[in-house]
Amino acid sequence: TYMNVGSFTMLRNSVCLLFASALSASGAALARPRGRSALRMSTTSEPVALSARVEDAGVPWDQGSWRSFYRSAPAEDSYSLEVPALPADLVGTFFRNVPAKFEVGDTQVVHPFDADGMLAALTFDGSGNVYFRNRFVRTRGFVREQMEGRSLYAGMFGNPKPFWNNGLTPKNLANTNVLWWGGRLLALWEGGRPHLMDPLSLATSRESDLAGLLKPGETFSAHPRFDRARKRLVNFAYSPNPLTGTKLTFFEFGENFRPVDIDKPRLERTIPGFLLVHDFAITANYYVVSAAPTNLGGNPIDLLLGKKAVGEAIEFDEKKPTFLWLIPRDGSEPISFEVETHFCFHHANAYEDAQGRVCLDSCRSPKLELGGTSGKEVAKKAWEMEYATLPVPSLWRYTLDVRAKTASSQHIFKRYVDFPSVDPRRAARAHRFVYAATGSEGGLVAAPAKGVVKIDTSETADHQIWLTPGPTQFAGEPLFVPRAGAAADSAEDDGYVLLPIIDGERGGLATVHVLRADRLSDGPIASVELETFLPHGLHGTFVEELVPKKEEIEQATTLMKMYARKSREWNKVDGSFAGFGIASLFQKGVDGR
Repeated sequence: TYMNVGSFTMLRNSVCLLFASALSASGAALARPRGRSALRMSTTSEPVALSARVEDAGVPWDQGSWRSFYRSAPAEDSYSLEVPALPADLVGTFFRNVPAKFEVGDTQVVHPFDADGMLAALTFDGSGNVYFRNRFVRTRGFVREQMEGRSLYAGMFGNPKPFWNNGLTPKNLANTNVLWWGGRLLALWEGGRPHLMDPLSLATSRESDLAGLLKPGETFSAHPRFDRARKRLVNFAYSPNPLTGTKLTFFEFGENFRPVDIDKPRLERTIPGFLLVHDFAITANYYVVSAAPTNLGGNPIDLLLGKKAVGEAIEFDEKKPTFLWLIPRDGSEPISFEVETHFCFHHANAYEDAQGRVCLDSCRSPKLELGGTSGKEVAKKAWEMEYATLPVPSLWRYTLDVRAKTASSQHIFKRYVDFPSVDPRRAARAHRFVYAATGSEGGLVAAPAKGVVKIDTSETADHQIWLTPGPTQFAGEPLFVPRAGAAADSAEDDGYVLLPIIDGERGGLATVHVLRADRLSDGPIASVELETFLPHGLHGTFVEELVPKKEEIEQATTLMKMYARKSREWNKVDGSFAGFGIASLFQKGVDGR
């Protein structure tokens, strides 16, 4: 239920189309920064012993605590920690994106998908030192609302506004994921363009159109994929239209963040249905897209009058099937496979086996649920829902035989899991292990994420699990990181799993556990106990080659604060540093400026 879905811009256009059709048919119808430089000690948590079968293991959780962690991050920090237990071969920077602002003036943001994004970064130097910093993404909308002290934009999943009060103008929230490619750091939100960020201070440079590649109104997904064999970044944009179908646009970039084919930098295909495509997968020859039976229902006039947010009008038709689409990367015609009705937010990985069949591992839910607001009355706050009533995602494998034109499915792991990923070296290639966040309850029961599971997709099925012991401790997206210096063909569990935690035992402060991937059920071997509160987060990435020194981070942070103060003096309604003459702070952006 943490995932951001859809594009406000695209859905806004769809609302206008539906409104026009209806009329035709009826004829009537902020945070205070704190600087620290002293080293602080952090301790290691005790592992939880689980004697039950992995799919059935469970621990208690406190509903009130879970709900209370949907609140604004109170501070933007920058400080160092000393954690002697950290392994020497865990080196790089861990970035996360967190929806972190739940109040705008006197307005309470009632859905986490509508909260402004904050980046958090932890740099591991391999000598037991961690350098932490966090900062809101200064989008233009964020800065304007901060200056005026009130809400100026409608939410997509709550807080609607009528069209005459900016109700159809989206705010780029930059709250979903972080991308590092070609030496650049981007904050991503699938409803708009990416934001170029400074990896040291986390200052916002500007919103980027990728050197003119993104057309006006076009978006850039928050779930890019990587083709390691060809050294490419692959991403997509989508535009659902209730009358013509959903247009998908695919992009492929080389290591320099330039399109692989300069003459044909995009591949566009339209497939039937009004689709929500939060994630996709790739293989050597295909883009893989899940098309669930969603539609934009209700009365479009309610949306225009601000009686309902756009996300609340999204409906799921349980009587219709889901289709899996293979879209050839060479530009040939798409191929579809009808499968059981389901919705999928997140895919773990896809690949082509020795017989040329496409294998797709996905977290599949029986239906769509958008935090308790989809197709029903709005809850006062989305997190006040009863968690046990939500649909349960679990890991399934689909095998698509292009030659035989058949599809088969296998239920790999019968437990609540989400945020799946694999060893990044196995992206678009055959994999054995899937790492995922898992709920506190055993079996197919919906419950908040309390730990991490390592799912063995081989016949051995040697699954491992670790769950946080305290009822007020909750987990985020786990991330596998190969050991620094490990061979490219080393085992898929030859490394570490980073598991972010909101630690209610420490008043809700953030912790990042480090677990050995090959002995995951033993629990953390080290824990970075931060002095900062971060709300429930979304996605992140680990950058092995980015290991700035403490002094470099401090210098960049000082420079960023200096120009932030100057920006306030100039009363500049702009979230970026463009035009400030501080080229030394940012690398040349992907937009060429």
